[in-house]
Amino acid sequence: MKSSHHVAVSFSKGQMLLAEVEHGKKISLVALGERSSSMDFTHATAISAEHPQLYTFVYELEELIKQNRVHGKQISFALPTDPVFINIIPVDAALQGNDLTSYMQWEFEQYHPDAPLKDFILTVHPLPWGKGKAKQMFLVSVRRGMIGFLKKATTELRLQLHLIDIDHFSTEKSLRFSYPELAKDNLALLGVRHGRVDGSLIVRGELVDYRGYPLASPDDLKKHALAYLRYLKEKDGIESPAKIFLYGIDVSSVIASQVQRETGVETQTLDAVRNLSPSKKLYEQYVKESSRFAPAIGLALRTQ
Repeated sequence: MKSSHHVAVSFSKGQMLLAEVEHGKKISLVALGERSSSMDFTHATAISAEHPQLYTFVYELEELIKQNRVHGKQISFALPTDPVFINIIPVDAALQGNDLTSYMQWEFEQYHPDAPLKDFILTVHPLPWGKGKAKQMFLVSVRRGMIGFLKKATTELRLQLHLIDIDHFSTEKSLRFSYPELAKDNLALLGVRHGRVDGSLIVRGELVDYRGYPLASPDDLKKHALAYLRYLKEKDGIESPAKIFLYGIDVSSVIASQVQRETGVETQTLDAVRNLSPSKKLYEQYVKESSRFAPAIGLALRTQ
């Protein structure tokens, strides 16, 4: 079987985080690296293919790739949730096809009444959750300018753009891959970033809920974790998940213990290399702190 290499980059707190996974007889993690970046992807309205810092970003990314001796010619990007519109919208289960598309576009325009719809790329997925005649639709939108920026950067690097995803949802792939024995359990995933925490619920391997909270301090995470569990119970009567997993630059075993004491649910940092074969050349500290590389690792695990 011929092996293939998949490279992915995520962005967090002024850093670019890179992972390269080799897909062959076994799935191996062959590169982990990071470096600072001059680009701030939280200000999506100002980003386009004509952004004045495009070539600075290309240089920074090229240096990161060279430093880690990356082999892959395809690259994927995991965008932070900050500039992305994410919402779960209940709709009439009878809506289908063009009628459903038109309705979701209308819903989106209610949140962005002053922004032309053509400036956004909308993605809609049904969720395996809902009551009665209503179904839950998961709506994600990204500004076209940001996609254009990443496409042009990829072209300048003479690479092929594989995927553009949202980092929290890429991390779900890492979670499912790292803990296959929990595939039948309900799991909560909490991502910690500068000023924000993202929470989602995974039921039998499928996303069924997402919610974001402002985060003034990493110490507030335990409060938001408890609030999220209460929200799930009030919304759909969901009992506490079997486990809570944390990821991000600011998470630690100490914070995980605080969340566990607050919620009464077993909590741990996500070990994103747990079910991978890591190269011996990897920087040991990065391997130990693999939860912050989880979005890039999860995206690099995707072959489609």
